[in-house]
Amino acid sequence: MNINMEIDADSGIPVYIQLGEQIRVLIRNGALTAGDPMPTTRSLAVQLGINVNTVARVYRDLQASGHLRLKRGVGTFVAEGVDRPVAKKDVARLSQQVDKIIRISREAGITCAELTRFITTRWKEDDHV
Repeated sequence: MNINMEIDADSGIPVYIQLGEQIRVLIRNGALTAGDPMPTTRSLAVQLGINVNTVARVYRDLQASGHLRLKRGVGTFVAEGVDRPVAKKDVARLSQQVDKIIRISREAGITCAELTRFITTRWKEDDHV
């Protein structure tokens, strides 16, 4: 099973964070649904050109957060009752805004890592309002 993901080793964002977030997004937007099998850690590592231990770490973290479920001897699956899929119109609207933010950031000379830290900080500040 091939999952449509890409890892950018030059982004400044740790590979395990990129992978975990991409899997969460795939679940959130409905590309992965409850009960779907996940690739083996080895096959996903080969597909993405990353270390198998990194994939295993991400799978463990996603199991702990309730996103994935391990069936011993069978495989890893998307768990029941995880994030509801986001409506396609909302994803499209958000995508347009993200494109605008990326364009502005590049014009201002802000790196991907700096933008990520900025958004993360603002997100956490908003949680306390």
